[in-house]
Amino acid sequence: MRLFNRLFKSGRRRAALAAAIIGVVVVGEAAAESAGSWYLVVPPLIAERQALLGAYTATSEADVKAAVQGLPEDQQVLLATKAYTILTIPTAVERTEALLDALQDTSAPTPSWRQVGTFESAASCERERELALQTFEGDAWRVRSADPESEELSTENWKLFQGLSACRKSRCVPESMFSAR
Repeated sequence: MRLFNRLFKSGRRRAALAAAIIGVVVVGEAAAESAGSWYLVVPPLIAERQALLGAYTATSEADVKAAVQGLPEDQQVLLATKAYTILTIPTAVERTEALLDALQDTSAPTPSWRQVGTFESAASCERERELALQTFEGDAWRVRSADPESEELSTENWKLFQGLSACRKSRCVPESMFSAR
């Protein structure tokens, strides 16, 4: 205890110790962050995407049944309900966003996600992800405000909302999560 008191009596020693601790923490974080690459990844599409799209575009009850045929009964009900819920959304843009979000499988194991970028650090990956998200959000806002009552989206705008949906659900993950591929 005397040694401890002697070491910490001097303000300089406390400052030096604090600086050393901060240095270890910062160097440790930098080393951990720069160890290997970081990937920006987006989720895969759900396995039942064809069934969901079929139920969404169906024009009759028979079409819905045909779209989900072959799936277990509980999944048939789930997909038909999901399609119906999306179809009750008032505008085409909001329906499109909801459909594209429903098609993303965020519960899939990370190694099955699609890599869209490689970065030196988690911070640079996250910065790029945020920048892309801001860009997509800005472009989507312009589409939403240009004609809010429109019932039709151009192919270009459909692709914009696909990118927005994927970007919203994207993640930055260390390279080590993909080594088991």
